[in-house]
Amino acid sequence: MRRVFFSIALVLLCANASALDNGRYVIVSKLNGNALDVDSFDTADGANVMTWFTLGYNNQQFDITQLSDGSYSIRPVHSNKSLDVWEWNAEDGAEVRQWTYNGGDNQRWWIDPQGGGYFSIISKFSGKAIDVWEASMYAGADARLYTYWGGPGQLWTLQRVGSSSECYAGATLTHRFVDCGGKTIGLSCSGDSESQPPVLTLHNSSIRNVKLAANGGSDGIHCTAGNCTLADVQWHDICEDAATNKSEGGTMTIVGGHVYNSASGGYGGKPDKIFQHNSKNSTTIVSGGFTAYGQNGKLWRSCGNCTNNGGPRNLLAYDVNVDGDIGSIAGVNRNYGDVATIRDLRIRNYRAGDPKVCEEYRGVQKGSSSTKYGEYWNTYSCNVSRSDVSGL
Repeated sequence: MRRVFFSIALVLLCANASALDNGRYVIVSKLNGNALDVDSFDTADGANVMTWFTLGYNNQQFDITQLSDGSYSIRPVHSNKSLDVWEWNAEDGAEVRQWTYNGGDNQRWWIDPQGGGYFSIISKFSGKAIDVWEASMYAGADARLYTYWGGPGQLWTLQRVGSSSECYAGATLTHRFVDCGGKTIGLSCSGDSESQPPVLTLHNSSIRNVKLAANGGSDGIHCTAGNCTLADVQWHDICEDAATNKSEGGTMTIVGGHVYNSASGGYGGKPDKIFQHNSKNSTTIVSGGFTAYGQNGKLWRSCGNCTNNGGPRNLLAYDVNVDGDIGSIAGVNRNYGDVATIRDLRIRNYRAGDPKVCEEYRGVQKGSSSTKYGEYWNTYSCNVSRSDVSGL
């Protein structure tokens, strides 16, 4: 009887929620920035639904349509089947698969706003929520069903699929996924000036396949809200920074692609950090074979002296290459609770201590200078072992 009352209450709550526009979306996890994905582009009934880097291929695009009862169908574009609660399993841990659409309650979903641009996706059949299984931060985690409790693994952003015409220098993308089609774009470059505008601004949006011109890199790409993925992006010469994470509570993910930074005298002046992280309670992920060429200062730095500085700021870097010179990989502020987790890092001509892999600092407020403590291994803030780093 308790379960019946819960189901009725859930139906009433969801039916009264503001409706989502019908359309084609990429569904991105708040937890790790990865997208719902039909494994291996499989078109068969029973294919597994997992999470993978947000690349926006058609096995990650879903046609979402509101039905007469207020629930939604969620249908993968590549197969035209439906997200389905596998074998009508109402228990925690039930699998999400795809199946030929039949309109059953195990293929109907409540999609409800939960604030901050995030949504829950709850099965009409079981009342359970789509969940990143075991709260994995890595690509490849299953999507399962679990009792709703509102954690980041159960919250999703919906990025509507856009067109390459939206990808141009100075553009701001909001709740969009855009494949830029290999365009080269840029503004200008005033050396190391921190007052330069970004070439692209992403509000809960993702882009793929774009090149930033060597003489127009400006302040790169800014992620200012929600989750942002920068997939297969090429920076031909970094100006100020390649990208900056300004999304409070969000995740900025860099997948694949590469940067090049010339030695002193290039467009961007002296070598500096590649990725800047300013927002608090947020994560930057670098993976998918991303490669840094040329001469760089750091791969990633948690802001050492921002206004209203604090944390935590987290880095997850795995499957990353440094095929050039670099001063260090990561800089964390131990006093703000930052954590840098580094796995499968490959550095050209690496030998112990050169370059430094994870350096701990004391972060300060703007106007002061942060203190460097040095390189550390296997600490709270530097979650990396020597075996995680190898030569390239």
